[in-house]
Amino acid sequence: MEKLKKPFVIANAVIVLLEIIGTAISFRNGVGVLVWYTVESNVLALIASVCLLAAYLIGGSVPRWVKLLRYCAAVCLAVTFLVVVLVLTPWAIPYGMVGDVLYKGPQIYHHILCPIISFISFAFLEDNREMKPIHALIAAAPTFLYGTVTMLLNILRLLEGPYPFLLVYEQPWFMSVFWYAAILGLSYAVARALGAIIRKRNK
Repeated sequence: MEKLKKPFVIANAVIVLLEIIGTAISFRNGVGVLVWYTVESNVLALIASVCLLAAYLIGGSVPRWVKLLRYCAAVCLAVTFLVVVLVLTPWAIPYGMVGDVLYKGPQIYHHILCPIISFISFAFLEDNREMKPIHALIAAAPTFLYGTVTMLLNILRLLEGPYPFLLVYEQPWFMSVFWYAAILGLSYAVARALGAIIRKRNK
């Protein structure tokens, strides 16, 4: 019973609950929603938190691979939050679509609540002292994979978007390069920042 009272257990249980709600709403539109980084990162977060809870509540400890999975999920959700706040919301303002980006449908869970809770839990509640600076590369890898694959699919005209900055044929080539580098750089910076918080907390 004491295990259930641990702050990181409660936080991850909340993440699981909110992710189930948000993902269920998203999948009403079919599995095609998996083309969105937001959906993929939140599904990853759901899996990571379920693995963490199962490992801790059943085995009493969290294996390193689960911690790495949580690291990846925390970084992906933080990138989602930052891109929504810094890029998509300003883009949506002239079109009157701020609500669609921030809080309507699954967005309140996927864009706001889960990223914030995930960041707080990973950085301040979970025991991640095993995470080293080199692990930041692993944590940033899912974003690199998504960005590279979707960019190539857009170049090959096999996919359109789904984000405005991925529309390679509707913007100058150097803007596509800029956005690619910016998003990947943001992901690595977030991973390093999370790692720095963890190391400072454990000193």
